[in-house]
Amino acid sequence: MEKQFDEFRIKLEESGNLREKIRAVSMEMESAIRIMQSGLLMVHESRPIPEIVEKANVQIVVLKKLYGVLADILKDYPGQYYRYHGDWRTSTQTVVSLVAFLHWLETGDLLMHSETEEKLGLGSYFEFGLDIEDYLIGICFMSNDL
Repeated sequence: MEKQFDEFRIKLEESGNLREKIRAVSMEMESAIRIMQSGLLMVHESRPIPEIVEKANVQIVVLKKLYGVLADILKDYPGQYYRYHGDWRTSTQTVVSLVAFLHWLETGDLLMHSETEEKLGLGSYFEFGLDIEDYLIGICFMSNDL
């Protein structure tokens, strides 16, 4: 009986360690998001669009790297994407909103799902991508900035 509980304890510790790694990356994402949001707010102060776009694109590169880190963490745990997805879901929705708004500022067009995946580097990982629900919610959030 004790052996069974030891195995259960070990699995709980592994799950906790994994969640800690994911939360650390999520916190870095939130920091990059805040920087990007504050930069994009300058559009309401009639700042030059190219200057705003340039600063925001720096954060997109950071976020792309962080999504890669998350994908690397989860590749060792196949089939566990949705178990932990909630830890970065809200951040992803906000990122989609900001990236779509940035795209709209640059082009006047709506950013498509596949283009968003490409900008964030999410289409190239096995079992790790941009859920359509997160994309759609992010697009809905974009209306706040418009």
